[in-house]
Amino acid sequence: MECTIPLQTITDTWAEALKTSESITAYCTEHFSRAPIVMVGGNPRNAPSADICPYIVLMNGMKYEGADMDTLTYHVGVVWAVYNPKTLLDGVEMTNSKDLASASLVTLPGAQEVDELGQLIYETLQTTATDRGWPISRIEYDVTPASTFPQFGGTMVCTTEITPSMGEVLTY
Repeated sequence: MECTIPLQTITDTWAEALKTSESITAYCTEHFSRAPIVMVGGNPRNAPSADICPYIVLMNGMKYEGADMDTLTYHVGVVWAVYNPKTLLDGVEMTNSKDLASASLVTLPGAQEVDELGQLIYETLQTTATDRGWPISRIEYDVTPASTFPQFGGTMVCTTEITPSMGEVLTY
């Protein structure tokens, strides 16, 4: 029997972990006054609107399996976004765009929040994957501003590599 795991099985397991994560719910409630919406499947060309932020989207990626492979590889994509229209000038919320010229430090809190939420997402997924015996072996993580202010987004591709034993039936 060939070793195989459907990508959807991994994605569904991770979605449940994110949905029930106390740390993610607490963070989002404190910063955005609501728990995040967790979605399975998404259209990267038509991202959800800012009015449903914060949100987390899990998307099946690729997998490499086969009888001649010693290591099986699974990729799952994660996208998340937050909404925060605040701009801080020298630590004080901006009330007038003319104040920008006199500031020595301009901070967009949403840029920090998207990274903080991303870290919580990664930690939750890593704990879930490790608890199942197949930890995430690598992530590609990006919070480079690509969204339109005041929406801030992040992406990560999580890779799990599994080395099955002879005759093992894979479960996740």
